[in-house]
Formats: sequence, C-alpha cells, structure tokens
Amino acid sequence: MSEEEKQGISINFGLEAFEILKYEYKGSEKDIDLKELGFQVQFKHHADIEGSTFSIEFKITAQLGRDKPVELGHIITRTTYSLSNMDDLINEDGDFILPKGLAITLLSIALSTTRGALVAKSEENILSEAILPLADPKEMYETSPLKGELDVK
Repeated sequence: MSEEEKQGISINFGLEAFEILKYEYKGSEKDIDLKELGFQVQFKHHADIEGSTFSIEFKITAQLGRDKPVELGHIITRTTYSLSNMDDLINEDGDFILPKGLAITLLSIALSTTRGALVAKSEENILSEAILPLADPKEMYETSPLKGELDVK
C-alpha cells in the first residue's frame, strides 16, 4: 500500500488510556547544575488489530553529565488509542502500515502527555525545574520504526 493509497483511508482515533507504568527518581548526592541535565527519549509501539488499539510507550530518562551521564530518574508511560478501520491499514503482504500524518499526531499526543506527567511526578525534586525540551514528532517519526511496516498482535 503506497502513501497515496493510505491517504484516502478514513481513520478515526480516540484516546483510550494513558498510564504511568513507572516513575523513579534516584537523585544525586551532589548539587545539580541544571545546565548539565539532559534527557534521553525512547519509544516503542504496539498494534493490536483484534482490539483495534495502537499504543505508544515512552521512556524518558533524566541524565546528569555529557560524557558519562549518570541517570537521575526516569518515567515510563503508555498511551493507548482506539483506531477505527485498522484492517484498512494492512497491505497485501499482511503488514500494518500507519499513515505518516496519523503516526506523527499519535506520537505528538503521547510525548506531550508524557512530558506533562514527568513534570507532575517530579514536583518534589530537581527534575521539576528542568523541563523536557520540546521535540519535533516529525523528526522522531523519520528515524523510527513507525515509518515502515509494523508488527501486530
């Protein structure tokens, strides 16, 4: 199924669930310079054709230092969407292919929600003072497995 063919398919989505799977703050015994604080952003997806759901799981890790970063803490979230007409996104080879615009939208919502959850969970520690920088979901999409054929349940 080409990108042009996928564009003609009408897919509706809704937010089914947002879960904080894990939050951990390890802290640091030394004073933290916020300029030395960085973040690592990772995500994976899961498509369930039978359940008509698509999930994105984010792990955001706060790290101190550049050369040999030390983990200060992390959050893992899962954002689950209900998708209509998921069967229409399966190509002739049986592979599930998510249209680019939809994939970027779902990534953006999941990342923004995770970003807010990180701020809320970090209320009593230094991570609340270092807001996760904005990331471009288009760039994330271009370097992710969402761009190709996706594994399904």
